[in-house]
Order: sequence, then C-alpha cells, then structure tokens
Amino acid sequence: MGESNNLIFVGIDDYNRPVFKQEGTMYYYGATDKLFNYNATPEEVLSEVTENDLCYFGNSFGCEPMGGSIPARLKIKKA
Repeated sequence: MGESNNLIFVGIDDYNRPVFKQEGTMYYYGATDKLFNYNATPEEVLSEVTENDLCYFGNSFGCEPMGGSIPARLKIKKA
C-alpha cells in the first residue's frame, strides 16, 4: 500500500492528545491544544478536531511533537 492523503485517528496518547497516522506511512500528527480522556470515542475526537488543529508529531505513536503545520493535501478520514 502506498502513501495516502488520508489521516486516520489511531488513539489518545499519554498526554491526552489525539493522534493520527498518515495511511501507508510512519508519519504521525496530533493536536496539542485539544485534549481528550483516554476513553474518548473516535466519533468524539473526529467531531472536534480538524486538520487545522494538527501538527507533525514524528514517526512513532506518543513521540514529542516536532511542530510545523501539516501539508494541505492531508485530510482527516472520517469513519
């Protein structure tokens, strides 16, 4: 599977940040100013978080945010 323009919600990290992964890559993105409970549902997260809220985190789940805005071509895939 090749690189996709879709960002898929993968979970809430240890800092209560919603984390998304670009399909077909090891690129993770997340929000640092919209925090959620660990048991937040994907529907709750997807109803509040937009691409404008995300920044680049790095290439593993739970890593420190590297910063920078996401490329405009990336879109959150709604379930």
